[in-house]
Amino acid sequence: MPNNNTSIVIPTYNERENIPELLERIHRSMEPSGRPFEIVIVDDDSPDETWKVASLQPDSDRVRVIRRQDEKGLATAVLTGIQAAKYDIVVVMDADLQHPPEKIPELVSRVQNGADIAIGSRFAGHGALEGFSPSRRLLSKGAGLLARTLFREIRSINDPESGFFAFKKSVIAHANLSPVGYKILLEILVQGDYTTVSEVGYTFDKRENGVSKFGVKNAVHYLRHTWSLFLRSGEFHRFWKFVAVGGVGAILNLAVLYALTELGVFYLLAGVIGIEAGLLSNFFLNRSWTFSDRGTSGLRYTLTALYRDHAVRVVGVVINLLILYLLTSLFGVYYLTSQLIGICVAMVWNYGGNQWWTWEPTS
Repeated sequence: MPNNNTSIVIPTYNERENIPELLERIHRSMEPSGRPFEIVIVDDDSPDETWKVASLQPDSDRVRVIRRQDEKGLATAVLTGIQAAKYDIVVVMDADLQHPPEKIPELVSRVQNGADIAIGSRFAGHGALEGFSPSRRLLSKGAGLLARTLFREIRSINDPESGFFAFKKSVIAHANLSPVGYKILLEILVQGDYTTVSEVGYTFDKRENGVSKFGVKNAVHYLRHTWSLFLRSGEFHRFWKFVAVGGVGAILNLAVLYALTELGVFYLLAGVIGIEAGLLSNFFLNRSWTFSDRGTSGLRYTLTALYRDHAVRVVGVVINLLILYLLTSLFGVYYLTSQLIGICVAMVWNYGGNQWWTWEPTS
């Protein structure tokens, strides 16, 4: 029978200086509720022997330490902890004290009161970032934008890359989780089975002890993970539908241009008609095939989406021409190469515009 008891999963690597304070604050925060809880520390065989320090802490009957010697990585460490968790509500957090243990009861309460997932958010409510450099803030925002563009289901979530969250184990009971790097929440949000997500604002504190794990390697892992999710979620298939539709539109564009010009129509006018024929082909094929799951029905919706699609693609044409000019005239790139790069960038723009705007419900 499901219960509302809590397993707190903490992946660690060289965090021995933080463990005593972390565990003491968790106990102080959780004990007033009177509900059973456990702390599952999954350590990747830290050279500073974090695993040993954790196992020697007071109240060790509530603390389980798993020392992994054959596998590394935060996301897989979290999965190991989740698999070992004996309770139905799981909290995931870091050991560096940047995630405040005092927020755990609120996250757990949100799940107990109906949320499938409760996220400790740096960008919702009273959330804030402390100690983030401008460049890291920019990277964080860029990562969020990329994820929301590719995965529509997380667009309403302020902090889908948070490492501090609680959830019901049933959310991932049938999910095929295969995370890369450290953004396990993104994996759960895209692959999990849930209805309600709640966010709890918190201040992401400065690290006082130890060394930050963030670096170029983490950024590369994030891109790999996003690409992997893109392939596994079905969005990659949607993207190639979009590309195929664009190819059909390009062929129709050229065919109309050729046919009208051969019939004596002035070539510029024929070109305009050909472009519009291609755009209309793209629009209706995308509506009936690429984005058929968006519930696109009704005259008002169709006209609005048609306007939005044209607006997006006009900007795409401008981007294409601008890249062609800049690369060829200013940097001496061969014009066909410049055009190919421009087409690829414009295609990404058009896809993003269709994902974010064209096929969204009208207000």
